[in-house]
This record gives sequence, C-alpha cells and structure tokens, in this order.
Amino acid sequence: MAGSDVEKIKARLNIADVVGQYVPLKKAGRNYTARCPFHKERTPSFFVSPERGTYMCFGCGEKGDAFSFVQKMEGSDFPTVLAQLAEKAGVTLEHRAPKRPEDKQKEEHLREVCEDAAVFFEAKLAERKDVQEYLRKRGVEPTTKAVWRLGYAPAAWEELSKHLFAKGFSKEHIVEAGFAIRSEKKPGEIFDRFRGRIIFPIMDTGGRVVAVSGRYFEKVHGSRDDDEPAKYVNSPETLLFKKSRILYGFDRAKQAIRKADCILLVEGQFDLILAHQSGLPFTVALSGTALTQEHLSLLGRFSKRLILALDADQAGLRSGLKSTIMALKDGFEVKVPTFPEGKDPADLAGQNSELLKAAIRTSKPAVEFFLDAVRDSLPVGRHGDDRAYERLVEAQVLPLIAALKSRIEQAHFVSLVAARLKVPEDAVMAEVAKRPALTEPTENLQPVAPTMPELSSFERAVGMLLYHFSGGEKDGPMHKRLIELVGIERVQTLEEKLMPHAEALRFSFDSECDASENEVDVVGDMLRRVEEHTVGEELSQAGEDTKKITELARRQQELRKRVST
Repeated sequence: MAGSDVEKIKARLNIADVVGQYVPLKKAGRNYTARCPFHKERTPSFFVSPERGTYMCFGCGEKGDAFSFVQKMEGSDFPTVLAQLAEKAGVTLEHRAPKRPEDKQKEEHLREVCEDAAVFFEAKLAERKDVQEYLRKRGVEPTTKAVWRLGYAPAAWEELSKHLFAKGFSKEHIVEAGFAIRSEKKPGEIFDRFRGRIIFPIMDTGGRVVAVSGRYFEKVHGSRDDDEPAKYVNSPETLLFKKSRILYGFDRAKQAIRKADCILLVEGQFDLILAHQSGLPFTVALSGTALTQEHLSLLGRFSKRLILALDADQAGLRSGLKSTIMALKDGFEVKVPTFPEGKDPADLAGQNSELLKAAIRTSKPAVEFFLDAVRDSLPVGRHGDDRAYERLVEAQVLPLIAALKSRIEQAHFVSLVAARLKVPEDAVMAEVAKRPALTEPTENLQPVAPTMPELSSFERAVGMLLYHFSGGEKDGPMHKRLIELVGIERVQTLEEKLMPHAEALRFSFDSECDASENEVDVVGDMLRRVEEHTVGEELSQAGEDTKKITELARRQQELRKRVST
C-alpha cells in the first residue's frame, strides 16, 4: 500500500538530495541550510535534516518531508509526487486498492480520457502527410513533433467522441474532460470540440496530459463557406486544467530554468516548441490566458529572471506591459527582446535558430524596451512630437519604474527617462512618487509567522529533550527521566504546549549540538537546566521549612559543581 511505498522511498532517498535539486543547500553541522523557497528572506532560516528526513523554516513555519516539499515546489498532487520519487528511488509501487472516493475516481477517468485523446490525435497526424508537410515547412523537426506529442483532430464532427465512447468512456466524462460539446439541437448528443486542427497537448507539472490547444488547419466537413474559425481553440477549464496555474511546456522546462536561472516566456505553442528545438529549453508559454500571479508564483520558485517575448503588434505590447508591471512588483528582473516587425519567435526559429538566440541574448531591460516601443507606436507623422511621447512615457513607462523594488534601479531608470525626455530628473522622480501603490522600494519581505511561542530556558530544554529522544514516546527513557525531575503533571502540561512545535525544537537541539560539537555535553547541560529550574521553584515554595531549604540549597550547589549525565 501507499504507506509502505512511502517508507521504502524515504529509506532510499536522502532528503537533502531531493531539496538540493530546487534550492542551493549549505552544510551546517549535521543539517543543511538555505534561504527558504516558500517566502522571501535575506538570512537563511530554512533547515534540512537528513537524519530525520525533514525540513523546517524558522521564518514562515513551513515544514514536512521530501514528499510535501516536492508537492509545494511543483504544485503537484501526492500521487504524482509519489510516482516521481519512486522512480528516483528505484522503488516499484505496490498495487493500490481499486476502491477510491468518488471524486478521485472521476479525476482518474478524466486523466484517462485526456491520455486516450492525445494518443488518438497522434495516430491521426501520422495518417496526414499534408499536415506533416505543413509542420515541416514551419520548421518542426520529426523528433520535436514526437517529443511534444503533436497530433491532428480530423475535420469531422464526432470522430474523437465516437472513438472514446467505443473505448468505454461515458459522454459525460468526454464533455467534462473538455473534448466534446453538448448539442443544443439534439439533446443527449455530443460533438467534438476540436475539428480540423493541429493539436498541442498541454501537460501538468508531472507531464500528464490535462488539456489541448488546437490550431486551425482546415474547414470542417459540412461547415458554411463564410464561417471564420478561430485560429486557436483551447480546452475549457476542467477539474484537471486551470489556465491560471498551468504553463505550456513547464513540465519539460522547469529543470532547465533552474539551471540557466532564466525563464523565456512566449505566447504561442509554435513559439515554444521551436524555441526548445533551437536550444532554449528554459522556455514556457501561456495556455490561452494572460499572465497571472499564480504563474509568477510558480516560476519564481525556479528563477527571478524573466525574458518576456512579446508579439510586436499593439495588442502584444499592451498585454506585455501589464505582465511586466506584475512581474516587476513580484521582484522579477524583466527583459524584453526586440523582433523584426511582423515576426514572432517561431518565425525567427523557423528561419534560423541563431536569429532567435541572438534576439534573446540582446534583450533589453523592460524600461528601456518600452521607452523605445512607445515612441515607435506613435503615428508616422508624430514621431517628432515630444509632448505626445512624454504623455505616453508618463502613462506606460513610469509605472514600470514605480514597480521596481530597488531604489538604485529606480534612480538609474529615472535618469535614463529624464535624458530621453530632456527634463530634470527631479521632475521624473516626482511623477514616479505619485504612484504609491507601486513604489515600495525595498524587497517585499513576507510577514513571517513565529514558529514557536516565547519559551523560557527551562521550557526549551524540556522540549528539546522530549522531542529529540524517541520523538516524545511516553515510555522512552528520556520521557521517564523528565518525569522524575519535574513530575508527570508538569510534563503533560508542557507536552500540550510544545507538541505543535516539536519539529522546530528538534532543529533547535541540532543547532545547540552543532555549536558545542558534543551531544553528551549538550544533553547534560539541558538536564542540569531542568533540574536547577525545578529546585529553584521548590525553594521559592519552601516557606519557612528550614530542613527543606537546607536540602534544596545543597542540591543546587551539587548541580553547579557537576555535569549531569
């Protein structure tokens, strides 16, 4: 079952190796440390313990094991991560019980529909030489076609639906997976959503098909001659596919993004596959939606350097401007390449991959790019109209400067804008300052949740001893020793208070051991602290009992002279 699978995987994988694929780790005694990938911080407060197979951030409180870490980093569900880490560990997963909750069964059925549809489209592409020739002319190589699982949706109304229905899928599941539409004219009937289109399967972070995008290729049989089909048709949002969370190609690009510390974001499927084919494997594309905060959150875990490849038309520039402001506010460094008029990344790559690479290499900082772009957007007869240019810069470029996190960067680009407009820098800075919602200059550090309440030296010592040894087991030798020292009621009270912070206390114990390099000394010191505190409390409650006071004072003296074992 899944539980034993998890234990086998944990036994074979070092959590430091798993976490180290996502964030650079530095050895810190018996543990490793890094800047937390789950919140922004200057000083590392994220710790990884290979001994326990756990991680803990003392800044934001995130904690868990290798499975929860990968789930959070990649936005994947547990079964996906289980399969991923099982493969890495060389563990064959045991057969899972067939009985699942209803929603889980539905999700599995939809995944099967998506995969079978993708296989169907691939087979249909293999039958169409004319579609293959079109792809060849666009510059798509056979290996690229196979790697990205390109397919073709026949120009018929029900071919896919009939195929899936014959394989045992219900009409309801075919519709809910996004591959068919219910007929209004014929109640109870469905017809294919994708017809006469080149198909690009869209994968989740684990590489499983969850949706498709279809580019128009030919008219559907029986359609009217005056019909103007959309150039692209995308899957609707489904249980598996959320446009605001999924980026086309991210499953293949994520490791390359981390390695290159760079993201190339393009707008279309052809742009993406030809960029990868050209040797730019850190490329991702939007999936039928504008850039969202969720996209940026996902990308920001892998890199904060973004190259935004925009379409050169006005619509592309407008959407690019919004995306740039959003990314700058989120702390990204944003650059924009310049493409020849009327060309997009796919055009350059199809012509010569070196042309695309050169354009990416010479990308300009976003502020510089838009300074040039807004002047070029002026009507031909107004290119020399300085006032019109100033108004455009004020409306479109200054918000970019206001979104920058660094005052130094702001000052640099204020100087650049002032020189372009031939106005004083103070005037430009004053206009930037009018945008308070965007002008927070310092790094946007998230408020951190304290991982432990304020604890006394006594409470910390009890907690570290309690949870380091035997995980706080009630019959463990350390648990019994603490009961001897402070009493069972006091131990139970402290357990209730400290249990939510057990992992933090374990890491605190590790830190103290690393500092002294002798665990025996650390344990002895903690036990002495606990006993001294207990004796001190008893002394304060002894009243006028001279005999008891004398005995407690003697114990205090002994504690100060010896190291408890």
